[in-house]
Amino acid sequence: MTDRPSAPQARTRLTGWIARVDWMMLFPVVAAIAWASGQDAVAMVLAIVLPAFLALNGDILRHRTERISALSMLSSDQPLARPVLKRIVDDVLDDCARRDRTTAVLHIQVDDLHIADGGWGADAGDKIMDRVVQRVAATMRGQDAVMRTGDDGVIAMLAPTRRADLDIIMAIVDRIQSAVSEPISVDGRTVRVHCCIGICSEAMAPIRSGAAILAAAECALRIARQQGNDAVRAFNADIQMQIETDHRLSTQVEDALDAGEIRPWFQPQVETRSGRLAGFEALARWHHPELGILTPAQFLTTIASAGRSAELGEIILKASLEALIEWDKAGLDVPCVGVNVSLEQLTDPRLAERIIWQLDRYDIAPDRIAIEILETVTLRDGDETITRNIKAMRDAGFRLDLDDFGTGAASIAHIAQFGVHRIKIDRSFIHGIDASPMQCEVVAAILGLAERLSIATLAEGVETPEEQETLAEMGCPHVQGYGIARPMPFHETIPWALSLRAGPSAKLRMMQTQGSA
Repeated sequence: MTDRPSAPQARTRLTGWIARVDWMMLFPVVAAIAWASGQDAVAMVLAIVLPAFLALNGDILRHRTERISALSMLSSDQPLARPVLKRIVDDVLDDCARRDRTTAVLHIQVDDLHIADGGWGADAGDKIMDRVVQRVAATMRGQDAVMRTGDDGVIAMLAPTRRADLDIIMAIVDRIQSAVSEPISVDGRTVRVHCCIGICSEAMAPIRSGAAILAAAECALRIARQQGNDAVRAFNADIQMQIETDHRLSTQVEDALDAGEIRPWFQPQVETRSGRLAGFEALARWHHPELGILTPAQFLTTIASAGRSAELGEIILKASLEALIEWDKAGLDVPCVGVNVSLEQLTDPRLAERIIWQLDRYDIAPDRIAIEILETVTLRDGDETITRNIKAMRDAGFRLDLDDFGTGAASIAHIAQFGVHRIKIDRSFIHGIDASPMQCEVVAAILGLAERLSIATLAEGVETPEEQETLAEMGCPHVQGYGIARPMPFHETIPWALSLRAGPSAKLRMMQTQGSA
């Protein structure tokens, strides 16, 4: 008894047979005409060419169709090499052209995998990615392809379809991000991860080729990752221009660091009730000779790619120490300045020693520097280097500020283990808080827990007098944001601080600042 062909095999044979019908009808007609016209040689050639051509054409078509139908059966266990991905996309594009269909590529990058190391076990990241790939595949159609591209990357590609416009693609994106963000249990522990997505449909691609579509989706992903927070971007000409700018900056960043083009601007932090200056946060700015003032979102990834994050950190720290000295000379009471320390810097075993040496060199008390770390860093309590650096800085007397609190998965009790002095409540909880009872409840809970643990708080992203007033009434001691003042170069900080000190009330001072910003 002969086995029945599978559905994909049957479709492949049917497609190949249909494609050959036209040629099978054409060759006999042409051969008969040639024979009747006395063109015996032509007729003989046609009689010989016919079976050879059909066999060759059928074989090529069969292999190509089998590759297309095999999209949904691709193994996702191991990342695929770039050349393999290009061939797959090229095959799908060929099939789309033949059948008047279209396709799209979604490049997915999973964030927060770094939290599953240390005590999680060496293979925790792979286990999480396996779950992510399964979840992404479950949101797609059966014919679509889901392929791993690296330790934390996934490619989802639509099989040839009638429509792949942005509305349809975004519906798929919503399903993917919703599925990925669900808690994942690994070895008895639970973690949440998120993902950024870059999109390129066939219509969006600058060139109709597998290499071009993959590169365009990767460009869109790169921009999405700069935005963070589950960002999604679709490729367009502006993104291509931004990527070209990024490439241009990557060739200039080392000279910019050496020439002093990258230096800090300072954003004030004030006490909500008294309106007094509570400190500044140092934020990097690139004074580009042609592109103007660039914000960290425009160049920090370039700095990291160049491996110069540590050098940037030292530049910002040195300039902040010099600023403290100048503020003291001007008679200003600036309790401390916040300096951001990246995850890359924290993994340097000698980080704490270098920072302590810099303070000794400038004769600055450690408690006048607030080391700002991201909330997700506290989840790496199994990383001995990070733990050692944080403990050394805390023991030396530095203040520790936890940035963007509320956007990660750390508990406030977990944070207390690191000896954090202050948490900075993320701006997403602050925007419109004066008109949102739910946000008030969330922030009140954070403030209550922080107070019980003797941890100070600062609200980021304050933009209106109403937000500041609401936070003051709730007992949040410090605020920061555009409603107070935008980041400013050092030479503007002293006049601004003097005008703040001369103001009659906290609310009026903030309104004056808004008018001059």
